[in-house]
Amino acid sequence: MRAAWGGMLMLAAARSLALEPLPNPLTLEAALRLAQGTQPELLAAEAAVRAAEAERIRAEARTGLNARAEARLRWVQNPLQTPEPGHDDHRLGLVLRKTLYDFGRSEAAVLAAGTDVEARRWLLAEVRQRQVLAVMEAYFDVLLADMAFYRDNEDMSVKYVRLDRLRDRRELGQVSDLEVLEQEARYQESRRRRYRSQHRQRLTRTRLAEALNRPDDVPADLEPPRLDFSARKLEEVEVLQRQALENNFRLRALRARLRAARARLAEARRGLRPELRGEAEAFAYSRLRGSGDEWRVGVILEYPLADGGLTDAAVARAQAEVFSVQAELARLERKIRLAVLDLWLELDALRVRRDEARTEVDYRELYLDRSRALYEMEVRTDLGDAMTRITDAQLKAMEVDLRTALAWARLDALRGRLVPQPAAGGEGAP
Repeated sequence: MRAAWGGMLMLAAARSLALEPLPNPLTLEAALRLAQGTQPELLAAEAAVRAAEAERIRAEARTGLNARAEARLRWVQNPLQTPEPGHDDHRLGLVLRKTLYDFGRSEAAVLAAGTDVEARRWLLAEVRQRQVLAVMEAYFDVLLADMAFYRDNEDMSVKYVRLDRLRDRRELGQVSDLEVLEQEARYQESRRRRYRSQHRQRLTRTRLAEALNRPDDVPADLEPPRLDFSARKLEEVEVLQRQALENNFRLRALRARLRAARARLAEARRGLRPELRGEAEAFAYSRLRGSGDEWRVGVILEYPLADGGLTDAAVARAQAEVFSVQAELARLERKIRLAVLDLWLELDALRVRRDEARTEVDYRELYLDRSRALYEMEVRTDLGDAMTRITDAQLKAMEVDLRTALAWARLDALRGRLVPQPAAGGEGAP
């Protein structure tokens, strides 16, 4: 157990020393690769796996060979009639003990500990999925914050230019103070939105750095990912729900916990069963003794008659654990079914919104071209508004694409497809 924790601490220290600066520009692929690093949640989940493995080793050791050496140094005062002179009465021996059969208690304990390890491995994979989703969401928030800042900055610039022109016209007596103040109020409101967007840029970058466990290395530039959903087909919700109920990592962890709880219940019910042990001892003495055997071999059958209710209490506690895990499993299955339905509806709605956003972007691009042409011919002066509106349309289109990517990732996580599954019999690290 101490060796497992020591290895865990050394691993964490080695990882922290191996951290490299974030690439610039940072890509989504690089961010997701860093998501499998030294985050505290991942280290805690890995530590839980190692603790469960240590408990499994302890359970297996219950039926293992127990060997010990005994050494005794003793000096005695012999009675006068003792024929053997001297005062030394030393002994050196080897003692072997092993549980041969305990009528299923050890077998149930090993099964419970082994399935606990399996549950911890599934939970570790689920933590990795959550970390990937957290990094994706934080990465997308930065992209949206940048685009929102560009839009608000353009809008503030346009309103400032208008305010400056109105001030010039007021000097010429062409507009009143009321019109200037009205435009200045619009400018100040736009300026407030611009600074709020700028603050959000910093906040979202800080959150991304924290999600990557790089609080002192805030990313500067992010590269928008290339998203293509043409190859993704949205199956019927019943199919997706069935896949999630079969493959969800947390559900698998709970099912393993349920098997472990049932194994502990079986172990508790066998509390008053007999135990068969084998013993072997060999000794060497510094003096001859009539009562000292040089070696002995034996088999001991121990049959408990009463334990004051300890077995009944253990059975009741184990039965309560089984009921608790069963209830938690039922609640999680219901929650996952609803989550899959919610994501299915969201993806279906986002598909329609994506078509709407693309149409608006196309319209705003044509509108900008016309506004630019009219501006050059000095017919109209709404070029600034057209630039702001196309940036806003691009922001909406980006938001739809990023929300679609995040919804697909969450659906993949519910179905156990976002990260590799734990290897059977491995170290719990997908």
